[in-house]
Amino acid sequence: MTFRIFSHTQGLCGVCRERVPARTVERDGSIWLEKMCPRHGRTSVLTSTDPAWTAASLSYVKPRQRPRAVQVAEFKGCPDSCGMCPEHRQHTCLPVIEIDQACDLDCPVCLKGGQDLPRMDLDAFRGVLETLLEAEGSLPVVNLSGGEPTLHPLLPDFLRVCREMGVVQTTVSTNGLRLARDARLRQVFRESGALVALQFDGLDPSADVVLRGRPLVEHRTELLSLLESEGIPYSLVATVARGVNDHEIPRLVDLLFSSKALSLMLQPACFTGNAAGWDESRRLTIPDVVRRLEESRHVSPGDFNPLPCSHHSCFALSYYLEAEAGAYRSLKAFLGEREYLELIANRTLPGLDSEGLALLKGRLYELWSAADTSDLDRRVMDRIRDILRRLPSIAGDPRALLDLGKDSMKAVFVHDFMDARTMDLTRLQKCCNPYARADGRLVPMCAQNVFFAS
Repeated sequence: MTFRIFSHTQGLCGVCRERVPARTVERDGSIWLEKMCPRHGRTSVLTSTDPAWTAASLSYVKPRQRPRAVQVAEFKGCPDSCGMCPEHRQHTCLPVIEIDQACDLDCPVCLKGGQDLPRMDLDAFRGVLETLLEAEGSLPVVNLSGGEPTLHPLLPDFLRVCREMGVVQTTVSTNGLRLARDARLRQVFRESGALVALQFDGLDPSADVVLRGRPLVEHRTELLSLLESEGIPYSLVATVARGVNDHEIPRLVDLLFSSKALSLMLQPACFTGNAAGWDESRRLTIPDVVRRLEESRHVSPGDFNPLPCSHHSCFALSYYLEAEAGAYRSLKAFLGEREYLELIANRTLPGLDSEGLALLKGRLYELWSAADTSDLDRRVMDRIRDILRRLPSIAGDPRALLDLGKDSMKAVFVHDFMDARTMDLTRLQKCCNPYARADGRLVPMCAQNVFFAS
């Protein structure tokens, strides 16, 4: 039997929730987080079903990149110093601002079950954006979340303030219930350029009942038609659980490539909030999701890898470049792994900054001289050449650059949140996806959900 230790860290005891010594190990053909509590003994939880994926992931580690500013002056250990502290090892790629805890659903899988936080006002919202600007210098992307953010009466004002303060792309996470029935709200999205991050867990109504408490498929498919006919940009976000809707993952990928959706985010169900008592048999790991993705005709083995700038256990992703209508090619397969990993690190949309453009140009020149380039590769190169020709006229306009990226690419992401059972405190220090809070702190998402939920 193979046994090896990958790392030593700290976790949480599943009984008393005290911080305890932990280690990540390979045994029984999988990766486990083993924890030792002095009072409650040894416990373990599955974190990956593919040791080879985990071993390869260690080569994707990106050097530390400090935020420009921190909000907590002294490091006292994780999570006591969350906010961010001087020991944080990554800057912020995608901040999330929870503007409203109210919701018109009570999802059995909600991460926020039991929270009762005040609705954010406009002054507090401006303060959050100022904190982010101080920490990052610019705001390429900001996500507004909740609760259900479309219930906030000041959402149009928040979207306006985002544009005024230089946010290039604002996304709004929503279940879509209000958006489907409120044409005026859809007009606000269309005029502001905000992107709808639509909760869409598949096409099986029975899975909706398990995950959301009621069937929503008909409502969501009607909303997709409205968004497309009214020219409102959107992406799909699905919570997935073993034996519930994991069989739907290939169909979700097919929907992405057959629709105007810009991306698909798959989030393995996290056993916190309302789902804290869920059975471990429903847990999916990133390799489980990737294997399901590869069942789609649009995905090839090897397309996915961890995101270099976060912890390797947090994200997997793949970008696809449209060579011509309906014909997509994995950006990784086209560029090669080394160039691709350099391109996607710290970028929401790869290839639209000076460093990324230089990488694309260099690879393009190499491939033009290759004799064995396929017809599809030639079309991809023509597509990239067309993008490069269009860039000089919009080089000073970040929103135009973003629109060019949206017109050229689709993306699939897998984001694995931690709960109390899977909490690995080392991962918190590499979080690039924090909650930006009204108190001025930038708290890693999993720390907020597990330690600061009440």
